[in-house]
Amino acid sequence: MPNCKQCKSPFEIADKDRKLLEKVSPVINGQKQLIPEPTHCFDCRQQRRLAWRNERYMYKRKCDFSGEEIISMYPPNSPFKIYKQDIWWSDKWNALDYGRDFDFSRPFYEQFRELQLEVPRVALVNKQSENAEYTNHAANNKNCYLSSVVFGCEDIYYTDWAIDHCKDCVDCSYLLEGSEICYETYYAWGSYMTFYSDFIKRCKNIWFCYDCINCEDSFMCWNLRNKKYCIRNKQYTKEEYEAEMAKIFPFSYSGLQKHRKEYLKSKEEIAIHPAIYSIQTTGSTGDLLFNSKNCTACFDSVNMEDCRYCVDAIDVKDSMSIYHVGWSELMYECHAISTGFNCLFCHFTYDNRNSICCDCTQNCSNVFGCAGLNQKKYCILNKQYSKEEYEELVPKIIEHMRKTGEWGEFFPISFSPFGYSQSRAKEYYPLTKEEAISQNIPWSDYQSPKPQAGKVIPASQLPELIKDIPNDILNWAIECEVTGRPFKIIKPELDFYRRTGLPVPRRHPDQRYEDRMETRNPRRLWNRECSKCSKPVETSYAPQRKAIIYCEDCYLKTIY
Repeated sequence: MPNCKQCKSPFEIADKDRKLLEKVSPVINGQKQLIPEPTHCFDCRQQRRLAWRNERYMYKRKCDFSGEEIISMYPPNSPFKIYKQDIWWSDKWNALDYGRDFDFSRPFYEQFRELQLEVPRVALVNKQSENAEYTNHAANNKNCYLSSVVFGCEDIYYTDWAIDHCKDCVDCSYLLEGSEICYETYYAWGSYMTFYSDFIKRCKNIWFCYDCINCEDSFMCWNLRNKKYCIRNKQYTKEEYEAEMAKIFPFSYSGLQKHRKEYLKSKEEIAIHPAIYSIQTTGSTGDLLFNSKNCTACFDSVNMEDCRYCVDAIDVKDSMSIYHVGWSELMYECHAISTGFNCLFCHFTYDNRNSICCDCTQNCSNVFGCAGLNQKKYCILNKQYSKEEYEELVPKIIEHMRKTGEWGEFFPISFSPFGYSQSRAKEYYPLTKEEAISQNIPWSDYQSPKPQAGKVIPASQLPELIKDIPNDILNWAIECEVTGRPFKIIKPELDFYRRTGLPVPRRHPDQRYEDRMETRNPRRLWNRECSKCSKPVETSYAPQRKAIIYCEDCYLKTIY
């Protein structure tokens, strides 16, 4: 059992890992270039990939091509050249102009870093959207703001992962199947008017509910199926339910926080949790797996087959150690890939085949160590070669990388285009600035300028009820009650609070996101016993937690 190169902890390399590594190893000029066994444990491999992703932070800056003010995931003090989206995708520049010969006297990644710093990067990933400038990793949206991983949605604010025609939602995560009018909801499928709820399917008009399916008009409930007019899992008549709810509405801010505290406690100490949350998944381990089979230690993934150590993936087969990859096959140590085939050690590539160690390449095949290319093939370090030249040179470079210890490794974390403080890595693997710098990990202290406002008001001075909030709050900046950072309310957001009866939030959107993150389970597994039958189970609930954990059989028998 090897020790992790980074954290020094021992970790297992299974026979199935070795078989999959052999399967994904590239064949070049008739020769299979075997990928060596990983040198980092699951967590350190995941941390390295997560450090290469910034979803939520967006900044105003200048386009380095036109000088125009744009919105970008890169702050103004970034060391990279940043181009506005339409320019980056245009023929106004040519990534081959940055090509260079490979130098066998130097490490590969040292040469790649020089290329990476010179080739322009796209400001945002935001396609075919209307009035949605502040969205990233997004497409086909309308009227969305400060949201990421949003596709085909409308009127979405401060939300991550909203897919498939979701509408009119604020401060949510993982919304699917046309969920509508949701607030502070985590994982909802086809639901309408859900507030402060988690793992909800086809529910309507519910508050503070957990793991409920086909439920309506319910408050502070858990593990219910096909129920209506319930409060704290107690059945009421329609008239009784409406009378009880009339005592609760309208929500004051302090009252809402009291209910949220009760909800989190009931979810942790009273509700029953499946050891792992999965639907139509067989022969797999991990958590939040849907329609998958034969997967190991995979998390938040859909339609997966024969995959290992994958996170936030969809429609992927025969792949290992990937993050945020979709509609792809034969992938290893990759991040932000769509419709790829046999891509290895790549970041942010779309429609690529047989790509190795590439960054921001689109519609390419048989490319090695390239950045920013579009519709190219047989290139190395952005230099064009013939097919024969490419197939002769790449094996020599791989052999050189074996000698330097680079072959088989994802890009160094020190090359991340984002400061660790801006990346997804800090959410699962928090580091202080001092810790990051000591490990040669980039850090950024850049913060966007404070919002311009007629006046600044401490959050504690806001009225408790939405009916008492004046319209000119849109001209104010509110000081977050936790961090003191000022933030503004936008008009569509205020309209949402007025329609739903919700009080105006007193925390900065970033703090609200962090509050949601704290309620999520970590992406790791522990050994525990079923709280009912004592059968051993693997689960994402840590042993020290009070949560009631059932094996699959006990959970299904109890809930259904």
